[in-house]
Amino acid sequence: MIKSIYADSDNTIYEKTGSLNAGIDSVLELTKISSSAGIHSSRILIKFPLDEVSSSVAAGKINNPRFYLNLYQAGTSEVPREYTLIAYALSQSWDEGSGRRLEPTALNLFDNLASSWIYRDKQATSIEYIAARDTQWTSRSLADGSAMVFNSVTGGGTWYNDYYGTQSFEHESADLRMDVTPAIQYLLTGSRDNDGLIILRSGSQETDSTNYGSIQYFSRQTNTVYQPRLEVVYDDSSFDSSGLSELTSDQSVVYIKNLKHEYSTKEQPKIRVVGRDRYPTKTFSTQSNFKTIKFLPTSSYYGVKDAITEEFIIPYSNQGTKLSCDSSGNFMKLEMSSFMPERYYKLCFQVTQSDSSVVVYDENFYFKVNR
Repeated sequence: MIKSIYADSDNTIYEKTGSLNAGIDSVLELTKISSSAGIHSSRILIKFPLDEVSSSVAAGKINNPRFYLNLYQAGTSEVPREYTLIAYALSQSWDEGSGRRLEPTALNLFDNLASSWIYRDKQATSIEYIAARDTQWTSRSLADGSAMVFNSVTGGGTWYNDYYGTQSFEHESADLRMDVTPAIQYLLTGSRDNDGLIILRSGSQETDSTNYGSIQYFSRQTNTVYQPRLEVVYDDSSFDSSGLSELTSDQSVVYIKNLKHEYSTKEQPKIRVVGRDRYPTKTFSTQSNFKTIKFLPTSSYYGVKDAITEEFIIPYSNQGTKLSCDSSGNFMKLEMSSFMPERYYKLCFQVTQSDSSVVVYDENFYFKVNR
């Protein structure tokens, strides 16, 4: 299973503008720009609701999950060919805010004073807020010995130094699919608060004097399908092919028996996948060989694409999208809450044969997800 969780808070905090909030901007931005005024960076704060996942892990419904942070590139400027990004588990709470970077007007000044480079929330109002030191990012030692890092006297967030994920880029798209399992697992541990993640450049790339340009990602405020999401990937497959024969020919047909045209986001259907020989051997039988159901090899996986963009929403995965099997044939389970509503999607399948050849079935298996 690959379950997608969409962000419930995100923001970019800018070193140069100090207390400015950009909580409802349609993009998130990682910058490191050198100018006559010095070098100024920005970092990304993002949080996903984890209560349901935490309960499922505790109840044994989800075992050994991996977590992948997905952000989609909206634009880049002066970005080097090689760089590394890192995401830490945040160690203090923060408010998303309702400000915009390019609209710091006096009218919404105090609404803008939620999370920023200096401040992390808005617990006071007006002048009281300016003097409220407990709303700033602050460094302190933790009882469990974990390091809470405070990188600058002027702010920039605090995080658990030992719990993070990284992703390196080299001559490729800036789209992010980062394994953040250590950070998310730490946030799920015990009674620890889920304060989300902070994304920045790794190591010396964050602290040296080099200009690393700007990377923009779509935020949760975007009007596109590219909202930030956290993938929860785990193996929920089971395989019992008793009474069935394996489909071994590459001249075969795969179809779906019970695919509906439309689903709601609350549904979790069990979808039947059937395989048969395209040209079955003729035999003396009272039953058509075309009706003989065979199971697909154990190394068979499903994927889900956006019907318009043709991009994978659920990619083929050894851990997360393995087809199951029982006495009635292959099947899979989908959580429709993982998909953006009011859009069409397409199911496809990847099968590795016994001779290691790979066959892809990308037919017209379309469905729509409604609110």
